[in-house]
Amino acid sequence: MTNQRGFALLAVMLVLALLGVVVTELSVSMRLEASMVRSYKESVLASHLAEAAIQQAIREILGPGTIQALEEGGTLVFLRGLAGASLPVKLPKLPRTRVTFGAGEFSYRITDEEARINLNTAPADRVDRLLTAVGVDKQARDIINDSLQDWKDVDDLHRTNGAESEDFYLKLPVPYRARNGPLQDAAELLQIRGVTREIYAGAQGHAGLADLVTVTGGGTVNLNTAPEAVLRALGLLDAEVSDITGGRASNPKLDALVVLARDITEKRGRVSETSLNAFFAAGYDEGNLVDLVLQISDKVAMNYLHNLTNIPVDFPLARPLDAVMA
Repeated sequence: MTNQRGFALLAVMLVLALLGVVVTELSVSMRLEASMVRSYKESVLASHLAEAAIQQAIREILGPGTIQALEEGGTLVFLRGLAGASLPVKLPKLPRTRVTFGAGEFSYRITDEEARINLNTAPADRVDRLLTAVGVDKQARDIINDSLQDWKDVDDLHRTNGAESEDFYLKLPVPYRARNGPLQDAAELLQIRGVTREIYAGAQGHAGLADLVTVTGGGTVNLNTAPEAVLRALGLLDAEVSDITGGRASNPKLDALVVLARDITEKRGRVSETSLNAFFAAGYDEGNLVDLVLQISDKVAMNYLHNLTNIPVDFPLARPLDAVMA
């Protein structure tokens, strides 16, 4: 009888143990499924929020504003030239931070790709000035600049401070080949010899290349929105950079004039459609365009004459007034 009671007790304990395992497994399975459902729900919500942010940004970009400028806080705004108005009018911008949408909220920012240096079209000296502006020393600049040119050219011959596949990239712990063609993405810089994450992302009070370069566009830089490092990369003096950045908020119409004048000079009249449309949208007309071309022609002609004849630019100094009165 005692043996039967012991067997019954053992059987009950075994059944309880099995039930405990089953319940635990069921609980873990339910929690896992609930977590998967919650993760799927959040991913769908995040996807719709991201799509809403993109569509609202597109709505701003495709709006009536044809001129881009920066507010004092660095926010990109759009302006529209009105007939008879001396200055373009700033359009009200849509909310871009913590915008409520359904059960969530989204934030976004708009930047101007034409405010950046196009690495695929920029000459080596422009890249060097850009690297100088972000605080890169001379030795590192030479390595990065030569390696960038080697990365883009089609041959396998490296420059003095450059790098190609066989002599550098294929010898790395994780080997890869140089593209030998135009960059497809700005982040590709991280694969190029000499470019560190600090140089790319920014450090020690300097902006990173990630915010200053692009691989798309025609190569024309929008002076209305370009940061100071990009303006210095264009070869502008500190005084010129100060004039441009200081006058952005107060006179975007003048900025549109400056952009077109520079475009006309650099491209010998074959200007981009963007700068020409911005010029007219700022309130200028075809008569103003003719005047601008004549002014540029006059300055170019005077520069040519000066270079050919070496005539002093300034008038001879007048004698002191006391000498004249004596």
